[in-house]
Amino acid sequence: MELERISVVLRPRAPREALDLGAAMLRANAVAVWSAWFAFTLPVFVLCNALGVLLGLPWLGLVLMWWLKPLFDRLPLYVLSRAVFDRPPSWCETLRGQRQWSWRSTLAALSWLRIDSNRALRLPMELLEGAPRKLRSARWKVLRRRIVADTSLLTYGCLQFELVLFLSAWLLGAMLIPHEWRADSFGDFFRHDVRDASTTWMLLAAAVAYLAMSAIEPLYVACGFALYLNRRTQLEAWDIDLAFRRMRTRLQALGKVLGVLLVCACVWPLSSHAATPAQASPKPVATSLQQVFQQPADSGDQRFATAATETYRDPRFGGEHTTHEWVFKYTPKPTPNAQPIPFPAFGNALAIIFKALMWLLLIVAIAALLRFAWRWRGRLMPMPAEPTSALSQSMRASVVVDAPLPADLAGAARALWQAQHQREALALLYRGCVEQTARLLKLPPSVDATEADWLRQAAAIDDPARAQRVIAIVRTWQFAAYAGRYPDDAGIEQLLSGWPVEAGASA
Repeated sequence: MELERISVVLRPRAPREALDLGAAMLRANAVAVWSAWFAFTLPVFVLCNALGVLLGLPWLGLVLMWWLKPLFDRLPLYVLSRAVFDRPPSWCETLRGQRQWSWRSTLAALSWLRIDSNRALRLPMELLEGAPRKLRSARWKVLRRRIVADTSLLTYGCLQFELVLFLSAWLLGAMLIPHEWRADSFGDFFRHDVRDASTTWMLLAAAVAYLAMSAIEPLYVACGFALYLNRRTQLEAWDIDLAFRRMRTRLQALGKVLGVLLVCACVWPLSSHAATPAQASPKPVATSLQQVFQQPADSGDQRFATAATETYRDPRFGGEHTTHEWVFKYTPKPTPNAQPIPFPAFGNALAIIFKALMWLLLIVAIAALLRFAWRWRGRLMPMPAEPTSALSQSMRASVVVDAPLPADLAGAARALWQAQHQREALALLYRGCVEQTARLLKLPPSVDATEADWLRQAAAIDDPARAQRVIAIVRTWQFAAYAGRYPDDAGIEQLLSGWPVEAGASA
């Protein structure tokens, strides 16, 4: 590996710093990464969804695109692995370069390793190193040590970001839908709307999921590649190796000067040696302790040498032995010179009290969560048949009451309006409109019907003029009941003239 050409500053980093480095590398090579990404994944997206439509399974394209993520991850990794040593390749070079890498690891990632949370770190090790299977297994045990938690958090975090982007697009669309077109609860939404979704809506969901994946997946691969570089820097001391290589380059630039100095250093002792007279023969080299210390060996040294020789002959001391034993991985080592704990009984009592408080706090938290879930169960289930608020009671009581409607509905509503009982007048008008509409459509009376229901029922009226009058009366009642906005006298007279509130109006 030519570390001199690397464009990244190599130094041991914390995992969070390595993730920032991956994001920076992706920003620097964004054009090359996403051009290769869309050049390969967009045709695959079209083919997967076309296959799902042909098979009558419109959701199949969404599932296949999610399952093929390990195949798509090869593209950003190829671009980034070339960009840190050289210029980033074009999308054509990236697609052609996929033939250089092995497909065994990709097949494994698409099968039994599909839900591996360490895929971002495993991918560069298997594709860039290309080691045999046994060596790769041992290499993986060393590489993943101490950063497996960070790699798993990276996987789950990117998954959350992708879900946020996917759901944000749908929530934005839900905010733009009128209230009367929405489902009454989440249960109705999943039971009816999701189950009865058409092919168009499923393809739209697949497109939104594909865009979310295209935004997050290259970032996931870039951060995993940065963790891989950082881990190899820590294990193989790439920063020190690179510093020595740069030092060697500088020294090679000064080779000629050093050569001249070396020749001068060799010639000078030779010239001085030739100028001096012949010296005496060298002294013999000492080969024993007696010659070094210039003392004869006594009897004590001889006894020590004999005892040492006999000791090494004993099989208990000579040779090497291998023993195996099981120890706990996280057993704390005994601290030397540990100070005794003062008042151990008082400390044990405090520990019991705090433990009881923690258990009590846990029980209170569980009870609070259960109470919260019980109170919010109505939000996730269909609304009960009984009215739940005073406002809904007044609105529904104005629709279904025991007293029959007056014969002159318009006159009664007009009298209430002139007597400054505006809300009661509009409630009576709304009630008469609802009953006349139900009679016209031959619908049974329903206490649970809301304004949104009657707006939908108005679309079933054959006469467009009558349908528009029903919509106008219901809208006027909504503005008055919810926003306190009442029409003027001319507006109320226009609502009271004609069907369904005129005297003797026929269904």
